[in-house]
Amino acid sequence: MSGVSLPVTRPIGRALVVAAPSARQQPLDVLHRLGYSCAEVDDAYAAMCELCRKPLVYRALIVSLASLYREELAFIESVKHRFPQIEIWLTHIDGRQAALAESMRLGADGLLAEDGLHRIAMAGAAAAAGTASSETAAQPAGESSETDESGNTIERDMAIGEPVLTAEELRALLHEQPTFPPSGAE
Repeated sequence: MSGVSLPVTRPIGRALVVAAPSARQQPLDVLHRLGYSCAEVDDAYAAMCELCRKPLVYRALIVSLASLYREELAFIESVKHRFPQIEIWLTHIDGRQAALAESMRLGADGLLAEDGLHRIAMAGAAAAAGTASSETAAQPAGESSETDESGNTIERDMAIGEPVLTAEELRALLHEQPTFPPSGAE
């Protein structure tokens, strides 16, 4: 057997960059230098649709605070709840301290800077801040809870292939108005 060893170069993973076209180049350059392959979307709604379509493809979500309205930051908590394997990194934070603090409270893992990724999130920060109920915060990934007719909480494992979002949840995320069947006879 030969003593030759070749370096193994595997990609770190795939990242989804959520930024306006004018704000994408800097995070893309850093991510490529770190070994990530990247996909790009313009806004939080397109990002959530992409994640729902391909939930196991992405390891990282890069969010440009310069490209989101403060109300759209709530999708960070939704991503952390629905896709716990995805790490959320923030970029373009200059002058956006309130949005940065809110993003960290909602579950962002850290910052993307010119020199790489910087983890600054504290474990359980969202639960400590009171954003999630104690039952939801204590649930392991892949479990959900329901309430029976007597008000007791029932926890169950999600089956593989089970939809992650209900139609109502997806509409709420996309801010669509629900469609109702035509009303009765008139």
